[in-house]
Amino acid sequence: MSTKQPETQDRNASSLNGETSPQQIPAEWLQDAPRASIDDGETEYYAVLATIERTLANADVLAGHRDGRGEEWTVHVLYVRRDGARRVSRTYDASVIETADGLRVTPKGLQASIAVDGDHVTPHSAPVTDEITEALRELHEIEVSA
Repeated sequence: MSTKQPETQDRNASSLNGETSPQQIPAEWLQDAPRASIDDGETEYYAVLATIERTLANADVLAGHRDGRGEEWTVHVLYVRRDGARRVSRTYDASVIETADGLRVTPKGLQASIAVDGDHVTPHSAPVTDEITEALRELHEIEVSA
């Protein structure tokens, strides 16, 4: 006799393509996104990778017992320094539009680059990856030297 419990699945939840692994930011996101103005003591960090997250509301909202949004969409953006070795991340609320090709998710207020001074935002070090060097080259025309 098996004691294995059947897996339950929330029919309202679905994983997104690339939800748990960052993907290169679509170039169209950066077309009208502002660049940071850099002051003394600041360094420019460039948007390169993003992860889209969808969070469902609690059961009362989904069942209509309480008012509220059924789901929240968030875009986590990774910003890197010109050499790709230092990074910070920012989170943006997202707008979602249903199109004939599926859902189009766009971060609200995305910046193509941000100014980091090290005092208010502390970047962390990490190895430079092929994904980061490719994104810097394709999105920002920056060549990372090895």
